[in-house]
Parts: sequence; C-alpha cells; structure tokens
Amino acid sequence: MPITAMSKPKSKETIESQPLPDGSGLLFDPATAIAYPITESAMRIWQLCDGEHDVASILDDLEAHYDVERPALERDSLKFLADMTEKQLLVEPAAGA
Repeated sequence: MPITAMSKPKSKETIESQPLPDGSGLLFDPATAIAYPITESAMRIWQLCDGEHDVASILDDLEAHYDVERPALERDSLKFLADMTEKQLLVEPAAGA
C-alpha cells in the first residue's frame, strides 16, 4: 500500500533507534543485522512514526523546524517513508489506530 498524506506510519517494534550527537541517527534491524544511518530530518520523521501521526502532521512538524518549502518536504519525506517501508522497518498500524 503506497504511503499518502493520510497514512499513519509506525516503526516496527523490533527496530532499534539511536540518536547521534549531531541530530542524525542510526536504525538497526536485529532480524537482518543491518544498520541504516539516517539524517537529522529523517530521524525527526522516524521519531514521529508512532502510528498516531499521519504524514500530513509529520510534514507540519518538519515545516515548523526547517526552512524548506512544503513540496520539497513532502517529496523527500515520502521517499524516506517508502524506503523504510521497502526495508520492512515500518508496519501498517492496527485497524482503528
């Protein structure tokens, strides 16, 4: 299922997330033993992937913190979320979530 503005992405519970001092982060999937370095803005997105925030509210948060136009934020955020979904680091939230 493609991610849209109404999607509520949720990080898989088994994924370990480690913020780094510069604001970027590292995601680790123990099932595959693969670590994924991510940027500061991607870390901010990841922290909001709780199954409660929809993509539109994630974009609102990013827009408040970065001096980037909304279309660029949306394009880059959806690309990141699609990439994390493809790597199976995100799951569909439970029905009614």
